[in-house]
Amino acid sequence: MQIPRNDNTAIVFKNDAHRAFYEELTDVMIADCYTKALIYTLGICEDTRRNFDSLYDADDRSIVPGAIHAAWQTGGCLKVTRLAFQLFTDGTPSAFINYESPDVDECRKYSVSDIFCCEFAPFFIEAIRLRYPDYMSSVRGAYAS
Repeated sequence: MQIPRNDNTAIVFKNDAHRAFYEELTDVMIADCYTKALIYTLGICEDTRRNFDSLYDADDRSIVPGAIHAAWQTGGCLKVTRLAFQLFTDGTPSAFINYESPDVDECRKYSVSDIFCCEFAPFFIEAIRLRYPDYMSSVRGAYAS
């Protein structure tokens, strides 16, 4: 499932539900590269798609870092959520829910090896392409089949 991008490459989606989610939200939201990457990334996993409103506050145009501790979050969903949060904020926001006592263990879970070691890795590369279009427009990997 692909749709053309401005740089004449196609966005690769996990499935039709992922594509529909991305298209719907980018049509109704002011979608800059940060927001497109967030929407795309959270759309990869069914659980994060279903719980998008608990992860992102559309009124404030901000993520909800505390959602990382939601009961529905599983190992794969946590990786999706952490990458989405990182691409949107350029940081590790769920490690600083309590600024007086940052969660060092949570911060470590934002490492490349911790996030990318999963079935979603090819789509994570696509999320990075969306977040950094000026730098990644010429990157085409074997994952784009």
